[in-house]
Amino acid sequence: MRSNPWDERFAGNDFIYGTEPNEFFKHNVQQMNFVGKALFPAEGEGRNAVFAATLGWDVVAYDGSSVAKRKALSLAFQKEVSIQYFTSFHEEFEHAKEAFDLAVLIFAHAPNRKQYHQKMLSFLKPGATILLEGFSKEQLNYRSGGPSNYDLLFSEEELRDDFSTLQELKIEKSLVRLDEGSHHQGIASVIRLVGKK
Repeated sequence: MRSNPWDERFAGNDFIYGTEPNEFFKHNVQQMNFVGKALFPAEGEGRNAVFAATLGWDVVAYDGSSVAKRKALSLAFQKEVSIQYFTSFHEEFEHAKEAFDLAVLIFAHAPNRKQYHQKMLSFLKPGATILLEGFSKEQLNYRSGGPSNYDLLFSEEELRDDFSTLQELKIEKSLVRLDEGSHHQGIASVIRLVGKK
């Protein structure tokens, strides 16, 4: 059976990345003038998916941790919203193509990055939006969270290549101060991306 270190990471009662949505995602989703169907891969304990549901989005989320799923559904119950949440790793997750109006990739670092990003794009309707925030390769200089594997971190060039088919593509690397639960604390080097299919 596949070992799952994420179940161990999420095992405590605390929400390790907090219960408030990521600031970049929150700002952008609140600027959108419609609601539709949104996909949240690697959604962990549900903070972003649940926030989207409170705004009226029809939410589908997944994560490889069944422990995280339980906590996400508990958070949704507390906020009096409903989300559809699957226990699945990236390579296993399947869904109808061109089904979503929005994909939200918040610190969704995965092996086989390019293939994973192409798969996410296949789930989006023409005209749909993708929002991504992840740690840059320079994050290895900071201790505020993220993978310690250089290959799992992002560069602007990699993301520009992965999402070269998008319209209105904006990619920006910056230093931010994270305050997201106990596992994202302090100055971090992140890359933020917005684009339309």
